This record gives sequence, structure tokens and C-alpha cells, in this order.
Amino acid sequence: MPRILRVFISSAALLVSAQAWAEPLFDSHDLLELSMPVDFEALCRPSEDPGCDYTPTVFGYRDADGVERTVPIEIRRRDGWRAQQTNCQVPTLFVRFDEAETAGTPFEGQTELALTSHCGKGVAAPNVRSRALPDQFESYVINEYLGYRMFNLVTDFSLRVRLLRIRYTDPDNPRRYFTRDAFFAEHFESLAERLGAELMADGQFDPGRLGLDEAVRLALFQYMIGNTDWSIAGQDNVILLQMPGGRQVPVLYDLDQSGLVNAHYARPAPGLPIRTVKQRHYLGYCHAGTDWEALFSQFRAARDDIISLLVQTPGFGRGERRMTGAYLDS
Repeated sequence: MPRILRVFISSAALLVSAQAWAEPLFDSHDLLELSMPVDFEALCRPSEDPGCDYTPTVFGYRDADGVERTVPIEIRRRDGWRAQQTNCQVPTLFVRFDEAETAGTPFEGQTELALTSHCGKGVAAPNVRSRALPDQFESYVINEYLGYRMFNLVTDFSLRVRLLRIRYTDPDNPRRYFTRDAFFAEHFESLAERLGAELMADGQFDPGRLGLDEAVRLALFQYMIGNTDWSIAGQDNVILLQMPGGRQVPVLYDLDQSGLVNAHYARPAPGLPIRTVKQRHYLGYCHAGTDWEALFSQFRAARDDIISLLVQTPGFGRGERRMTGAYLDS
């Protein structure tokens, strides 16, 4: 039996809180609690190692009857700022599943997911037991998760997400662990399949085919949350979906540089007349044919649902709700 599986079985008693998982992963917004043995420092970096491959491990969870279960997975660091060890000791990951192993699990039908963690720069690696993190790292995860959920409220052209609480255990000593919030986002290919679209490769942007209403809606949302770290034409933190008929629709991702998240490391995009991410700057198109009032009305109509979302999200305290609500209303 592989060492990592033996370690997990010996630590199974550490699992907490039974989970209901009868629904597909993204059909529920209940907090999903998992455990995962992992040595983050041992994970290779795709930007530094062309041969970087996935590392096997397992997710542990409790089924609807409270029975301890596991599902084998493979993980790999994602590219980007948060994948660098100097920036985040707990990096963002891709999680890959063998679809044959997911039947009857919370991950049924999934083949690959993006996992966003709390980052945790400057804190202990997972070989330190239950060491507390500054609250700000937890708030980054929740606020970025909320950004995706808010975008779901104004357009179907958006990535679905699921809030998690993960117990990360030391593969060499399962009594050493820490537990933090995280979230899954659906894979880009899964989004394209769900919407009956084709995922466009980098460099395939065609301004003549751009869906202008969808582009302006995305830009208004980015303005609302104070995000300037994106570009449709450059496909920077934006993917393009080509719909039947050829229309290209932009979909946003990676919101950690926004004023909504307000991460201590976040900065506005270079060359803009703003000094902090809490300030806003509109980066979208101003097309003469845009029905601006209809778009503004759509955002105003979503306000009550957004406020309800802040109230209903687990782990989001009253003070955080107040500050986030005030920022969105400002």
C-alpha cells in the first residue's frame, strides 16, 4: 500500500463534521469539509520544471451517513503569482480525478478542478500543528469566493465555485495538521461543455466576434469589485468561449487583486491613475450600441441577492459583511 494512503488511513479519525453530498458538487453551496495529506514544499513548479507532473494523494470526507471515505486524486501547482513558494506557502492547485473512482462521491462526474487556497505567505508550513494564521488570509479566500458567486448572479457565463474547509496533514506525521478555508472552481473545459461552447486558446481573440453585452457586463462587474488585473484582448485572467455562430464571450477568473479581496499584496494594474485596489477604474469598452441602463438595472436588481449572499456564507463575520457591503455600495 502506498505510504500516503497508509498515512491517511491512520489519520482518518481526525476527520470532522459529516457531509451531505447527494447533490452534484456545484449544485450545493453547503460548506464541504475535506482532508488531504500533502507536502507543499515537495510539489514541483510548472514554470520552473517543464516535466512537472501531478502528485498522487487522496481527499478524505464523510458520506451522508457519517462513514469515512476516501477518493484518490492527483495535484499540481497552478501557474501564476500564487504558485510561487516565495509568495504563497500553500499554493493554488489543479486537482485531477479518475472519473471511474468518483462514482458515489461528492466529485462524481468531475475530472479536474481548480483549488484556491489561503496562500499563507510567511506562516508555518504544514509540519506545524494547528498554528493560527492571521485572519486576513481567511478573509482573502472568502471574499474571492464571494466574487465568483456574485458574478453568478449577473450572468450564466461564469465559473461555478464550492466553498471548502480542508484539513492539510503532514504525510510523515498525520498528527501534524492545519485546517483552512479554500474553494473549488470548475475547470474551464467543464464550463465550456456546460454552456455548449468551445474554449478558445490564447491569442484567438477576435474583436469583430466579441459579444459586446457580455464584455461590458464583465467590465462593469470588475469595476464594481475594484479589479484592474484583467484584459479581454490579452486574455489576461479572462477566458474566451466561442458560442455556436462564432460569438466570443469573456469569462473572468482570479480575483485576488481586486478591492473586494483587498489582499495586502494587491496592486492596481500599472499605468492607471489610481493608487490602491480599493479605488476603481473602468477598463471596459464604451460602445455606442450598449444599453447601459439595462445593464445598470441588472446590477441594481442583484443587490439584495448579493447582500443575502454575504449573510449566508459560512465563516463570513458581521464585521466583514459590513465592510464588504459598504465597499460594494460605495
